[in-house]
Amino acid sequence: MAVAENASGTSGASGATGSSACSAHSGAPAPALKFSLLAVALAMAMNTVVAHGQIYSDRNAPGNQQPTVLSSANGVPVVNVQTPNTAGVSVNAYRQFDVGANGAILNNARTPTQTQLGGHVQGNPWLATGTARVIVNQVNSPNPSYLRGYVEVAGDRAQVVIANPAGITCSGCGFVNANRVTLTTGSPVVSGIGLEAYRVAGGTVTVDGAGMDASGTEYADIIARAVNINAGIWAQSLKITAGLNTVSADQASITPGVAANGAAPGVAIDVAQLGGMYASHIYLSSTEHGVGVRNAGMIGAAAGDAVVTVDGRLENSGTLSANQTLLARAAEAVVNTGTIGANGATTLTAGALDNRGNLGSAQADTTVSVAGTLDNSGTL
Repeated sequence: MAVAENASGTSGASGATGSSACSAHSGAPAPALKFSLLAVALAMAMNTVVAHGQIYSDRNAPGNQQPTVLSSANGVPVVNVQTPNTAGVSVNAYRQFDVGANGAILNNARTPTQTQLGGHVQGNPWLATGTARVIVNQVNSPNPSYLRGYVEVAGDRAQVVIANPAGITCSGCGFVNANRVTLTTGSPVVSGIGLEAYRVAGGTVTVDGAGMDASGTEYADIIARAVNINAGIWAQSLKITAGLNTVSADQASITPGVAANGAAPGVAIDVAQLGGMYASHIYLSSTEHGVGVRNAGMIGAAAGDAVVTVDGRLENSGTLSANQTLLARAAEAVVNTGTIGANGATTLTAGALDNRGNLGSAQADTTVSVAGTLDNSGTL
């Protein structure tokens, strides 16, 4: 096995998903089945898209942030991540980070180990002092990253962060052996106490094609100025934050006010008709003033709560639902021609309301607070 500056994935995905998670919505395929379906879809698509990935370390980065990129026996890129700091954060800089249909492996194993994507891999010599708790993959490039396959953590489980200010497109991406996954266009803030936050000045994360499978992770985060969802996202706990923000690593704290890099998007979080979020818990936040959220697809919290906060307009022509409680707040108007509701309590606060669809809880209280005009020709 030769050390190379980059590793190119070849054809076909292999292996299976990591730890299983409960199906995120009724009738949804189990994670292992979704993995197989994604692999088939990606293999079929190889006639029309570039199916191989390219991963290059950034030779202009400090030496202790340059990962070593190898290749497994079956051609899957293997990234020997750099030595973590005392807080367990491994920072890895790239000038290109694209994942092909056969996936990529982040090697967080000190000794030889077996992987699902690449079979047997050697231990990572950069981990002599211990494995990483968080693996930050920082892309320094004017070009967006394309994730068309699964990313597997070899060895000890870790949080996987993929950060590219130029944008990220997930089209059939998924994650194996990661306890948290973060896709962001923000710049990670790392200190001796750990990964602290992300500063977002621009960029878009797009989910399309075969979607995003984060069902094997406890938490899935998308943090960007704008988010476009044109396919399904499967997760346990899903948090999406859009806007010009400094966002804490756990998304518990969101501070607007980062200077913009470019014009404002028309919509901060846009869920198309074929898009969907299928998770136990869903939290959506759009903080850029006057920039709204639009849902024409499915946003469904199958086991818990759904919370949507918008510093602009909320348009729903699809389904926004929760098994427990649903909380929606919009600084401007809520326009509903679809379905908004929960099995538990539904609370909606808006600057104005135009309801031509179904709004309310089937089995609990519905509370609507409107500062301005309320037009209701639907069910409330």
